[in-house]
Amino acid sequence: VPTDRADYGEIALVAVAQKGDALEYVPKGRSDYDEIALVAVEQDGTALLSVPMDRDDYAEIARVAVAQKGYALEYGSMGQDDFYGAIALALVKENGYALEFVLPKDRADYGAIALAAVAQNGHALEYVPKNRDDYGAIAIAAVAQYGLALFHVPTDRADYGAIALVAVEQDGTALEEVPKGRTDYGAIALKAVAQKGDALR
Repeated sequence: VPTDRADYGEIALVAVAQKGDALEYVPKGRSDYDEIALVAVEQDGTALLSVPMDRDDYAEIARVAVAQKGYALEYGSMGQDDFYGAIALALVKENGYALEFVLPKDRADYGAIALAAVAQNGHALEYVPKNRDDYGAIAIAAVAQYGLALFHVPTDRADYGAIALVAVEQDGTALEEVPKGRTDYGAIALKAVAQKGDALR
């Protein structure tokens, strides 16, 4: 379709509403590009790849893309760090599993993003690198939200006992994840059965 047609904007809107990645064929300098891009990323968040990051409205388009398809967040990691962190934080507060797509894992704000993610869904702990200095704090927040997230915590950690206590306090059945040979198993088991008698099984 010739881009100089008077009805090109309307045609482009219909195209990207059907297939978001058709955005790559829309000229970036159009005055209605933002409207077309928003429709495209609403249809397919990965259309964000076609949006120039130096646009003033990039952050808004990226928010819509990430809401449509969480892993579109990966595309924002290439630039505009401030809003990337804000988008990532907002996203994980709605869906903790989106932490999987927050890159790189050594971002300065990764700890705060991870804490928000596990507060929303403790299972998101599986995406947190185990070698982080703040892993213990993130793990405690995760098991406080969902005790069975203890499954993701390495049992050889020095703070495993403290994390396990928080886990069984939230859900006594998390005791199933605790190695029976631990010296502190008795204390953890007492806490577990106090929370849920069935943990005795």
